[in-house]
Amino acid sequence: MRDDESFLTPTEALVHGGRAVVSADDGTVVGLILDTLGKGRTATFYVTPEQAQSVMRLFWTPRRIKEIGYERVSQEERTRIETELDVKDMGPWFSNRVTCPCGGVYGAFEFVEQGLRQHGPEWIGAVLSMRDAAVLRINPTQDAFCPDCGLILPAGHWYGMYALDGTLIYGCCSGEIPILT
Repeated sequence: MRDDESFLTPTEALVHGGRAVVSADDGTVVGLILDTLGKGRTATFYVTPEQAQSVMRLFWTPRRIKEIGYERVSQEERTRIETELDVKDMGPWFSNRVTCPCGGVYGAFEFVEQGLRQHGPEWIGAVLSMRDAAVLRINPTQDAFCPDCGLILPAGHWYGMYALDGTLIYGCCSGEIPILT
Protein backbone atom coordinates (compact mmCIF):
# COMPACT_ATOMS: atom_id res chain seq x y z
CA MET A 1 0.00 0.00 0.00
CA ARG A 2 1.21 3.49 -0.82
CA ASP A 3 1.75 6.16 1.80
CA ASP A 4 -0.64 9.11 1.97
CA GLU A 5 1.71 11.54 0.25
CA SER A 6 2.37 9.39 -2.84
CA PHE A 7 -1.33 8.49 -3.08
CA LEU A 8 -2.57 12.08 -2.87
CA THR A 9 0.03 13.73 -5.14
CA PRO A 10 -1.57 12.62 -8.46
CA THR A 11 -5.03 13.33 -7.04
CA GLU A 12 -4.02 16.85 -6.08
CA ALA A 13 -2.47 17.40 -9.53
CA LEU A 14 -5.72 16.38 -11.22
CA VAL A 15 -7.81 18.65 -9.02
CA HIS A 16 -5.35 21.52 -9.52
CA GLY A 17 -5.77 21.01 -13.27
CA GLY A 18 -9.52 21.58 -12.99
CA ARG A 19 -10.63 17.94 -12.80
CA ALA A 20 -12.66 16.20 -10.14
CA VAL A 21 -11.75 12.98 -8.43
CA VAL A 22 -14.66 11.02 -6.97
CA SER A 23 -14.43 8.10 -4.60
CA ALA A 24 -17.69 6.24 -4.03
CA ASP A 25 -19.24 2.78 -3.88
CA ASP A 26 -19.98 0.97 -7.16
CA GLY A 27 -23.70 1.78 -7.17
CA THR A 28 -23.06 5.49 -6.72
CA VAL A 29 -20.46 5.56 -9.50
CA VAL A 30 -22.70 3.64 -11.93
CA GLY A 31 -25.62 5.94 -10.95
CA LEU A 32 -23.48 9.01 -11.64
CA ILE A 33 -22.53 7.68 -15.06
CA LEU A 34 -26.15 6.81 -15.92
CA ASP A 35 -27.31 10.24 -14.72
CA THR A 36 -24.70 11.88 -16.97
CA LEU A 37 -25.83 9.73 -19.88
CA GLY A 38 -29.53 10.35 -19.29
CA LYS A 39 -29.11 14.12 -19.04
CA GLY A 40 -27.11 14.29 -22.25
CA ARG A 41 -24.00 15.62 -20.53
CA THR A 42 -20.54 14.79 -21.79
CA ALA A 43 -17.91 13.28 -19.52
CA THR A 44 -15.10 10.77 -19.54
CA PHE A 45 -15.01 8.42 -16.58
CA TYR A 46 -11.93 6.51 -15.47
CA VAL A 47 -13.50 3.79 -13.37
CA THR A 48 -13.04 0.16 -12.46
CA PRO A 49 -13.59 -2.22 -15.37
CA GLU A 50 -16.52 -3.70 -13.45
CA GLN A 51 -18.24 -0.32 -13.10
CA ALA A 52 -17.75 0.44 -16.79
CA GLN A 53 -18.98 -3.00 -17.82
CA SER A 54 -22.11 -2.55 -15.68
CA VAL A 55 -22.97 0.57 -17.65
CA MET A 56 -22.13 -1.06 -20.99
CA ARG A 57 -24.38 -4.03 -20.19
CA LEU A 58 -27.29 -1.71 -19.39
CA PHE A 59 -26.69 0.45 -22.45
CA TRP A 60 -25.96 -2.14 -25.14
CA THR A 61 -29.30 -3.91 -25.39
CA PRO A 62 -29.91 -6.36 -28.25
CA ARG A 63 -32.24 -3.79 -29.86
CA ARG A 64 -29.61 -1.02 -29.74
CA ILE A 65 -26.87 -3.35 -31.02
CA LYS A 66 -29.02 -4.22 -34.03
CA GLU A 67 -30.17 -0.64 -34.73
CA ILE A 68 -26.67 0.82 -34.61
CA GLY A 69 -24.91 -2.10 -36.28
CA TYR A 70 -22.55 -2.54 -33.34
CA GLU A 71 -20.55 -5.65 -34.14
CA ARG A 72 -17.32 -7.42 -33.41
CA VAL A 73 -14.45 -5.87 -35.35
CA SER A 74 -13.21 -8.44 -37.84
CA GLN A 75 -9.84 -10.11 -37.41
CA GLU A 76 -8.79 -8.54 -40.73
CA GLU A 77 -9.51 -5.03 -39.45
CA ARG A 78 -7.80 -5.75 -36.13
CA THR A 79 -4.74 -7.03 -38.02
CA ARG A 80 -4.78 -3.88 -40.17
CA ILE A 81 -4.90 -1.71 -37.01
CA GLU A 82 -1.92 -3.61 -35.62
CA THR A 83 0.22 -3.65 -38.78
CA GLU A 84 -0.59 -0.27 -40.36
CA LEU A 85 -1.11 1.79 -37.21
CA ASP A 86 1.27 -0.12 -34.89
CA VAL A 87 -1.38 -0.47 -32.19
CA LYS A 88 -1.16 -3.77 -30.34
CA ASP A 89 -4.21 -6.01 -30.71
CA MET A 90 -5.41 -6.41 -27.13
CA GLY A 91 -8.46 -8.57 -27.73
CA PRO A 92 -12.00 -8.27 -29.07
CA TRP A 93 -13.14 -4.84 -30.16
CA PHE A 94 -16.65 -3.80 -31.15
CA SER A 95 -17.68 -0.93 -33.39
CA ASN A 96 -20.28 0.20 -35.82
CA ARG A 97 -19.39 1.24 -39.37
CA VAL A 98 -20.60 4.58 -40.71
CA THR A 99 -20.94 4.89 -44.49
CA CYS A 100 -20.48 8.26 -46.18
CA PRO A 101 -22.57 9.24 -49.23
CA CYS A 102 -19.33 9.01 -51.26
CA GLY A 103 -18.95 5.35 -50.27
CA GLY A 104 -16.16 5.80 -47.71
CA VAL A 105 -16.52 3.86 -44.46
CA TYR A 106 -15.54 4.94 -40.94
CA GLY A 107 -15.02 2.04 -38.55
CA ALA A 108 -12.60 0.88 -35.89
CA PHE A 109 -9.51 1.39 -38.07
CA GLU A 110 -10.45 4.99 -38.83
CA PHE A 111 -11.34 5.62 -35.18
CA VAL A 112 -7.93 4.44 -33.99
CA GLU A 113 -6.21 6.34 -36.80
CA GLN A 114 -8.03 9.54 -35.79
CA GLY A 115 -7.14 8.92 -32.14
CA LEU A 116 -3.47 8.62 -33.06
CA ARG A 117 -3.61 11.92 -34.95
CA GLN A 118 -5.42 13.74 -32.14
CA HIS A 119 -3.75 12.24 -29.07
CA GLY A 120 -0.55 10.53 -30.22
CA PRO A 121 0.70 6.96 -29.88
CA GLU A 122 1.77 7.40 -26.25
CA TRP A 123 -1.77 8.21 -25.11
CA ILE A 124 -3.32 5.35 -27.10
CA GLY A 125 -0.70 2.95 -25.74
CA ALA A 126 -1.28 4.14 -22.17
CA VAL A 127 -5.05 3.63 -22.43
CA LEU A 128 -4.75 0.19 -24.00
CA SER A 129 -2.24 -0.94 -21.37
CA MET A 130 -4.44 -0.08 -18.36
CA ARG A 131 -5.44 -3.12 -16.32
CA ASP A 132 -7.06 -1.70 -13.19
CA ALA A 133 -9.10 1.08 -14.81
CA ALA A 134 -11.38 1.47 -17.82
CA VAL A 135 -12.16 4.58 -19.83
CA LEU A 136 -15.85 5.16 -20.43
CA ARG A 137 -16.81 8.12 -22.62
CA ILE A 138 -20.36 9.32 -22.12
CA ASN A 139 -22.06 11.30 -24.90
CA PRO A 140 -18.72 11.95 -26.62
CA THR A 141 -18.56 14.88 -29.00
CA GLN A 142 -15.81 13.59 -31.26
CA ASP A 143 -16.65 13.92 -34.95
CA ALA A 144 -16.13 11.04 -37.36
CA PHE A 145 -14.63 12.02 -40.72
CA CYS A 146 -14.97 10.10 -43.96
CA PRO A 147 -11.55 8.62 -44.75
CA ASP A 148 -12.13 9.20 -48.49
CA CYS A 149 -13.63 12.70 -48.87
CA GLY A 150 -13.16 14.21 -45.39
CA LEU A 151 -16.87 14.92 -44.83
CA ILE A 152 -18.01 15.01 -41.19
CA LEU A 153 -20.32 12.03 -40.83
CA PRO A 154 -23.59 12.85 -39.05
CA ALA A 155 -24.22 9.30 -37.80
CA GLY A 156 -22.50 8.48 -34.52
CA HIS A 157 -19.62 6.09 -34.13
CA TRP A 158 -19.68 3.74 -31.11
CA TYR A 159 -16.97 1.43 -29.83
CA GLY A 160 -15.90 -0.93 -27.09
CA MET A 161 -12.41 -2.33 -26.66
CA TYR A 162 -11.81 -5.34 -24.46
CA ALA A 163 -8.76 -7.23 -23.23
CA LEU A 164 -8.42 -10.92 -24.08
CA ASP A 165 -9.96 -11.82 -20.71
CA GLY A 166 -13.11 -9.80 -21.53
CA THR A 167 -12.22 -6.81 -19.36
CA LEU A 168 -13.44 -3.50 -20.81
CA ILE A 169 -10.57 -1.15 -21.59
CA TYR A 170 -12.27 1.68 -23.48
CA GLY A 171 -15.86 2.25 -24.55
CA CYS A 172 -18.60 4.76 -25.13
CA CYS A 173 -22.32 5.29 -24.65
CA SER A 174 -24.47 8.04 -26.09
CA GLY A 175 -28.19 8.61 -26.06
CA GLU A 176 -31.12 7.25 -24.11
CA ILE A 177 -30.74 4.74 -21.32
CA PRO A 178 -32.72 1.74 -22.60
CA ILE A 179 -33.32 0.25 -19.17
CA LEU A 180 -35.06 3.43 -18.04
CA THR A 181 -37.05 4.24 -21.19
